[in-house]
Amino acid sequence: MITAFKPNEDVDLEATREHVEFLIEGGAHGIIVCGSTGEFFNMTIKERKKVISAVVDQVNGRVPVIAGTADCSTRVVIELSRYAEDVGADGVLIVPPYYYKPSEREIYEHYRLIAEKVDVPIMLYNNPGTSKVHVPPDLLVKMAEEGIIEYVKETHGDVAYVHEIVLKGGGERPVVFFGRDENAFEAFTVGAVGWVSGAANVTIRLQRQLYDAFFEKRDFEEARRIYFKLLPWFLLTERRGRWLAYIKAALKLMGLDRGNPRRPILPANEKEVEEIKRVLEKLGLIEG
Repeated sequence: MITAFKPNEDVDLEATREHVEFLIEGGAHGIIVCGSTGEFFNMTIKERKKVISAVVDQVNGRVPVIAGTADCSTRVVIELSRYAEDVGADGVLIVPPYYYKPSEREIYEHYRLIAEKVDVPIMLYNNPGTSKVHVPPDLLVKMAEEGIIEYVKETHGDVAYVHEIVLKGGGERPVVFFGRDENAFEAFTVGAVGWVSGAANVTIRLQRQLYDAFFEKRDFEEARRIYFKLLPWFLLTERRGRWLAYIKAALKLMGLDRGNPRRPILPANEKEVEEIKRVLEKLGLIEG
């Protein structure tokens, strides 16, 4: 989920709590707080703790909450992860250390040490597009089999890695969630059991309908129809590198003002807003 900010860029806990309600009412099975779309990289450790605590409190056990606790430092990740566990988070989402590019041995030791210090499940966030670190399937399966991680969020967009993880892990270890909206439908067909989505901050109801059609009704044609309806929004948010600005702009157009992203990320400009508006109109989320 997004983190709401005030006009002066301070964290807006009230609007963040309101967004929790929007997501749960829209059918979210769970909420990830302070992930990439939550702009964790743009916040202080103190702010991240405040937001994690507020979201856990607002959810109040209605759905699982996974807290983003990533950092370049293993020590800081442990501090944040233990805090998240203490305030009631159900799990933690951790991208590999970034900036310094760790070796496979360093990645393994990073997660092993974190797992020793917390009792909640770890979802490894495999996102080489931002972290510049790709955790290969063999290492993911090894860590899952040893009980270091339980879940993986695959965000690079290459469904072939989902095939391989499911094949080598027997479809059980690790449990695969897909994290790139534009080809989540394909990932479902080869073994991803869920979907971690930034775009869902706007289109949660339609995305829940797609999930239900695929996994509950097993109506793949209906799921495919909804997917193609959503695809223009996914392509807009995935292909430009401006998803944070576009999501916040879309919410404003829907009457759900959650502020702008924090600088250096600039808000959507007039041309971008018009493009977002046309997509939302076709989705039936705003009137033309």
